[in-house]
Amino acid sequence: MCDEKVRMLKPLEEMDVIDDFLFSEIMADEEDGAEVCRMILSLVLKREIGEISFTAQKAVPGISESSHGIRMDAYITEHPAEDGTDRPDIRVYDVEPDRQSSKKKLLPRRSRYYGDLIDVQLLETGVEYDKLPELVTVFILSYDPFDRNSMYYEAGSIIKTHPDIPYNDGVRRIFLYVDGELPEEAGDDDRKLKNLLRYIGKSTKDNVTDDLTDKLNDIVHRTKAKKGVGIRYMKSWEREKEIREEERMKSWEREKEIREEAREEGRKEGREEERRNTETERERAEKAEARIRELESMLANAAL
Repeated sequence: MCDEKVRMLKPLEEMDVIDDFLFSEIMADEEDGAEVCRMILSLVLKREIGEISFTAQKAVPGISESSHGIRMDAYITEHPAEDGTDRPDIRVYDVEPDRQSSKKKLLPRRSRYYGDLIDVQLLETGVEYDKLPELVTVFILSYDPFDRNSMYYEAGSIIKTHPDIPYNDGVRRIFLYVDGELPEEAGDDDRKLKNLLRYIGKSTKDNVTDDLTDKLNDIVHRTKAKKGVGIRYMKSWEREKEIREEERMKSWEREKEIREEAREEGRKEGREEERRNTETERERAEKAEARIRELESMLANAAL
C-alpha cells in the first residue's frame, strides 16, 4: 500500500498536528488556534508576540476570475503596541503546515505567490507602498525543503551584486523542517522550537518534553475529543476521495484523448504513407508505359 493511502486511512487518534485536518480543527477554535500560533511565532521570532487578530482557513482570491486563489491555514495580524514602542508597525503572518513532499520543487514559487496575493489584499488603491506591513510566511514541513538537514531556513531579498548593502522589502520566508538539526550555536529558543517541531511532526506522548509541548498536547487531545470532529474527519476524507476520483477520471479521460490523438495521427501517417506509395507506384507505371511507347516507336522506325 502506498504512503498516500496509508496516510488517508490514519485513525483520528493517530493524527499529528502537521496533518492538514487536525491543524485546521485546532485553528478553528479561536482561542486554541491563537495560542498555538503564539507558541510557533514567539519561538521563531525569538520574542513575545503582541496583540493579534487571527483567521483560520482564510481564502484569498486571485487577481482575476481566471487566476488561482489560495487558502491560508492560519492568517495572523499582530497589532502595534499601545504605547507605540517595540512593535510600531502592523505585522502579518501566514503559518502553513505541509506534508506534500511531492510539491517540494514548487515550494519557493508557491511561497512567492502566497506573498504576492497577500500584498495585493493589504495595499488598497491610493495607499503608499510604505504602508505595506512586514510579512512573514512560515512553512512547517515534514520534508527537508533544501536538503541540508537543517531545522531552520530563512529566505529573503538581497542585492546580489552588492550583498553588503541592506535591502529590506519587508518580506521574510521561513521554512521549518520538523526533523532537521539544530543550528550549531543553538540557544534556548532554538531548543524549544526543536521540541515543538518534533511534536508537531509526530504528536505522541513520547514527544512531550517541556511546558510548551505539554500545553500543545493538551490542545491536541481536547481537539480530537470534541463532538463532531470524528464525523468531520470522515467527511473530509470522503470528499478528498471524491476529488481524487474526479482527478483520476480527468487524468484517465485525458490519457484516452492522448491515445486517440496518437491513433489518429498514426492513421493519418498510415494514409499519407499509403498515398505516397500509391503515387510512387503510379509514377513507376507511367514511366514504364512511356518507355514501352518509346521502344515501340523505335521498332516502328527501324522497320521502315
